[in-house]
Amino acid sequence: MRLGTLIDYRIRLLRMPVRWTTYISAFDPPEVFVDVQLRGPYSFWHHTHRFEQAEQGTVIEDEVLYLLPFGPFGHLVHFIWVRKELERIFAYRRERIAQMFGQL
Repeated sequence: MRLGTLIDYRIRLLRMPVRWTTYISAFDPPEVFVDVQLRGPYSFWHHTHRFEQAEQGTVIEDEVLYLLPFGPFGHLVHFIWVRKELERIFAYRRERIAQMFGQL
């Protein structure tokens, strides 16, 4: 990965295939990188990944800013489904990182 990298994903939303393209808009290892959506399910997606050295390992912090399409309907979908789905995705990532590198 480096500044300017394009990443193409194929994900499923409600069993429908969706193409998602993100762009690495900032890359400053080992502290931070940022991906922004160029194409995908969100009206806006800006994800900052921060890594901080700690006494017993590395702290990983994510900041995700996003907007859903469809105005008020998108707001409703956020509270019914999207928020929970994002929580599930990040929980899975935490589990995998703990499996790979150990849990404190």
